[in-house]
Amino acid sequence: MLYDSTGILRYSNEVSHRLVLEIDREIVRYYRSLIPKHFSTNLPRYVPHITVVRPEKETPINLESWGKYEGLEVPFLYDNQIQCGKIYYWLNAFCKKLEEIRLELGLPVISQHTQPPEGFNRVFHITICNQKTS
Repeated sequence: MLYDSTGILRYSNEVSHRLVLEIDREIVRYYRSLIPKHFSTNLPRYVPHITVVRPEKETPINLESWGKYEGLEVPFLYDNQIQCGKIYYWLNAFCKKLEEIRLELGLPVISQHTQPPEGFNRVFHITICNQKTS
């Protein structure tokens, strides 16, 4: 089932080229509370967010548009089914505006690792916790 929420776009300086959509902390807090306590988990290092751009070696960023949407409130959808891997727990998230921003920055949108729902090209994610030991 998909739920809707909003977040605020935050750009880092041009050296590290990170762009995130900061989201409501309660989303992460609630879904982390659903993970059984016998799984020892840690909070993510950063404030709850959806990563839009992180340093990407394969494709240079079109810096003409960098910072253009700072502070913009952006709606997104997220799936309430908790996903888990060897270390991380996350929720899949979907947003046409974030896809458009990646294209505007000259970055690819399509993910070869996930299959998004109809109408979306990319699956973003919200990290809710991890099982790192160090």
